Amino acid sequence: MKVKEMEVEQRPREKALRYGLESLSDLELVALILQSGNKNRSVFEIASAVLKESEGLSKLMTMHVNTLMQIQGIREVKALQLLASVELSKRVIKSKVYHAPILKPEDVIEWFKFEYGTMSQECFIALYLDTKSKLISHRVLFKGTLNESVVHPREVFKEAFLQNANSVLIAHNHPSGDCTPSKADFEVTYKMVHVAMTMGVCLVDHIIVCKNQYYSFKEHKYLD
Repeated sequence: MKVKEMEVEQRPREKALRYGLESLSDLELVALILQSGNKNRSVFEIASAVLKESEGLSKLMTMHVNTLMQIQGIREVKALQLLASVELSKRVIKSKVYHAPILKPEDVIEWFKFEYGTMSQECFIALYLDTKSKLISHRVLFKGTLNESVVHPREVFKEAFLQNANSVLIAHNHPSGDCTPSKADFEVTYKMVHVAMTMGVCLVDHIIVCKNQYYSFKEHKYLD
């Protein structure tokens, strides 16, 4: 069905204005972002194809413009509209983290899952915090398979001093989807703890993040 054939109050735009965006189904929300169809497919048919290709939106955040453009009815503008909505969501979540103290994994895990949990390559991230546990900056220090020879404490704590950070939180993702720490994860963590104590910088936590789960070394008492 085309949007113009629907009852006015049931059209995605009017429905969102009256009841809020949260009232829209995934199909309606994607249709609202796409705005229109073409002479061959209605906006709902295109939106349905997007949901199918992205497996119910679960893969949308990792999809490329060219992949979306393979869907009939999606060209550059519509592909960019969809991916811009994903990027905006990432930035909103990240902005929230920058404006509140980081005291526990839950304060950052939504951001980590969204931005790093779905990545196909392993990334090592360091967050630098001030005396009030608020985020000064974050850095992606390494990409690739994690081990203690490539993730050196020097890189982590050099940046801490440059940022005048009081504490550091480190994290990395497991592309496999299993957040169980490996032997290398433990070795890296123990080395970071030792160097942090020597340098007088607090290591807040080491978090492993996946798409749907996380592991905190602090919560499991390995940093005590």
